[in-house]
Amino acid sequence: MPFFNVLVEGSNLFIPGKDGDPPVVGFFASRVVWASKARKAEQKALQSVRDEWQTGEYANHPTSDRLQLAASEVSRSSFSRWLGAPNKGHVFFPSDAEDDVFSAKRTA
Repeated sequence: MPFFNVLVEGSNLFIPGKDGDPPVVGFFASRVVWASKARKAEQKALQSVRDEWQTGEYANHPTSDRLQLAASEVSRSSFSRWLGAPNKGHVFFPSDAEDDVFSAKRTA
């Protein structure tokens, strides 16, 4: 069975920034999963991130219940990458960076 790297994008958040920083409105997370095909890999990765926001570390954020998730990219990976992948964590982006992220996607 193949391995896939899935880039997950989370949006529709509002987490107040610290020390005057702008609020966090989204994130990217990468997961390496084992699945029979790319669509199944997307589903597994999305569920992994969703679980973190429903019952894990991020469940206490006031806007976690309205989180929207999407698989931005899916690519083949390897067994060794799967073994070494932490499969947790996020890279958050603030509201002022959101326009930069979306304009970069449109030009890519």
